[in-house]
Parts: sequence; structure tokens; C-alpha cells
Amino acid sequence: MEPIIISDLKAIELFRKYGAGIEENTKIKIHPLEALYFLERGKLTLENETFDSLFAKAKNEDTLAEEKYIILKHLRQNGYILRLSFTNEQWMRIYRKGFRPGEDRTQYLLKIVRYNWHPKLEELIDDMKKAAEVRKELVYAIVQKEKPTFFKIARTNFD
Repeated sequence: MEPIIISDLKAIELFRKYGAGIEENTKIKIHPLEALYFLERGKLTLENETFDSLFAKAKNEDTLAEEKYIILKHLRQNGYILRLSFTNEQWMRIYRKGFRPGEDRTQYLLKIVRYNWHPKLEELIDDMKKAAEVRKELVYAIVQKEKPTFFKIARTNFD
């Protein structure tokens, strides 16, 4: 997904306050799904773009856009700061509650999966390896009836 570039100083201050987007010089790059969240809350306006039109574009580009938005909204409303990839990956990185970008690294690597997901053992092992490589806790998120459910898988040794 292409980032939305914001150069309005008031919006930049707002995004800085909420830990949203990536600051570059005098602009902020914000993920379209984060922009949707701030549009819905009335904290952002975009020229030639409404919530519905931007959401339709996001869903057209990313098959998990709806699930990602529900999860993003839930986490934001509960005080978490997160990072989405500008590619159509299933992953989000989430900061520990109360920490902001630059203060600490992200703690969780969250993978969004469909409700009817039936993982193979190899997929779970690959996901655990990916989380271990970036030193994050592995969390899965499933959306059912517009409500996210989160579960964590951890590796244990009995050496």
C-alpha cells in the first residue's frame, strides 16, 4: 500500500503525539489504514478522499485490510502504538503499552490470520523463527464478527 504523505504542521504534531506514521524531514508518511482510523475519529481530513473511498482502495489492494483495520482500531483504542508494513504483509509490530517509537523497540510481532485459518506445523515453526530473529513475542490475531481475538505462542526448552 502506498503511504499517505502529510505535510500539515497540525497533523504532524497530532501524529507525533499518537506515535503514528514515520517522520521524514517536514512530512509524515502514514499508512492508509492508520489514516482511516484518524479520519473516522475526525482528527484528519484528506483532499479528494473520504473514509469510504480510502477503505475501498485499501480493501482492493490488500485482502486482509478489513481485519487489519479492526485490529488497528482495537489496539489504538486500548492505548497501543503499532507499526504496519507498507507492503501487503500479514504482520504488525506493536510497542509495549506506554512506550513510544524512539523510547523502546516494539515488543510483539503480530500476525493477522483469517478466521478459518488451519496452520501447518511448518508455518508455526517458520513464524516462531521469524519472531525470534527480530527478538519479538509472537502473537496471532483472528477477527470474528468484527471482534479481534489474540493468542500468543511461545517456544519452551526443557534442557
